Amino acid sequence: MGISITSTVIESVTSDLARSLSFYRLLGLAVPDDPDGPHVEIELPGGNRLAFDTEEVIAGMHPGWTPPTSAGRVALAFGLRSAAEVDELFARVTQAGYPGTLDPFDAPWGQRYASVTDPDGTTVDLFAALG
Repeated sequence: MGISITSTVIESVTSDLARSLSFYRLLGLAVPDDPDGPHVEIELPGGNRLAFDTEEVIAGMHPGWTPPTSAGRVALAFGLRSAAEVDELFARVTQAGYPGTLDPFDAPWGQRYASVTDPDGTTVDLFAALG
């Protein structure tokens, strides 16, 4: 009998929990307005979860842990219903002061694609099928 993974949680370690939650709320995720404590989890479409922990929480669980000095190799990607929504969400996020690292474009693989960066340097891709 094998081991079965029953759920997936993606965790973001943040230096400023309120700013991170504001960023993901701006993306349209169901982030609580008044979270309890330094750990917050939200449900993502499809049944996965996205968790946020402060650097202090992680340092308390992992003795010797220090925050990374550069962005990691993990990116998040959120699918949208249309190319117009990619453009609209990119504009909303960048106008709110968050960096847009890849302006929306029609990718050769058949998607409207763009990238923004969250407050802790994590790349967040936005995409939708063309047509």
